Amino acid sequence: MLSVAEERQQQIVNYLKVEQFARIQDLIKLVNYSEATVKRDLVHLENKGLVRRTRGGAMIIDNQKIDIPYLMKMNELNNEENKKYIAEVAKTLIRDDMVIFLDSSSTSLYLVGVLSRFEGLQIITNGVMTASMLSEFTSARVSILGGSILPKRYTVNGAKAYNDALTYNADIAFVSCRGIDYDKGATETHEGEALIKQAYRRQSNLLVLLATQEKMNHKFMHQSLACHDIDYLITDFKLDEETEARFNAHHITCMY
Repeated sequence: MLSVAEERQQQIVNYLKVEQFARIQDLIKLVNYSEATVKRDLVHLENKGLVRRTRGGAMIIDNQKIDIPYLMKMNELNNEENKKYIAEVAKTLIRDDMVIFLDSSSTSLYLVGVLSRFEGLQIITNGVMTASMLSEFTSARVSILGGSILPKRYTVNGAKAYNDALTYNADIAFVSCRGIDYDKGATETHEGEALIKQAYRRQSNLLVLLATQEKMNHKFMHQSLACHDIDYLITDFKLDEETEARFNAHHITCMY
């Protein structure tokens, strides 16, 4: 559960994501706290790389590149209908007794409710919160990769986790991404996250990429998956014919 300060800071970040810029006075009215408190929040958020303070206000740092703290994402869980929709589509690819790789993304968390409907599953994940929720809400046997936890993201990644992933063999892997396009494939802002997805691809028979609309046609620093690594692309909207044809040319089946 978020603290009062974290909830207030989430309000500020969410507001800035929509408005891009806000004056201090706007934020004081938004959260109903003193100017001193709001300024402390902005210093804290700036130190996390989420916002940039300006004279008399603050602006969001590139919406596509910021890493919202994981607990802030968790606070929005069950409120994102697009991710619920993706999970329901993904359900059609799951069968009883499967061995499944699941990444640590918030999109993948929406699969937990879907996975609870199946029996005999074995699930391997690099998500600390993901593993906890799977253990709580499904009957699956759950394994979590060993390695270093990335601060404030509840994800285990890096070389040790990569090598651990290579000790498993899975029927299917469900992963998300920071960005996807038909030239560079799936990309991430963190090298460690990209490594884990490469391991999942290597050790699974099928790989399914889960991507909400805002991730389309964006490229980031680290490639996690080339297009030829992806078997299924599940989105929350219908791709235009040209885009779908370009993904199909890489032998990707698009589902929505």
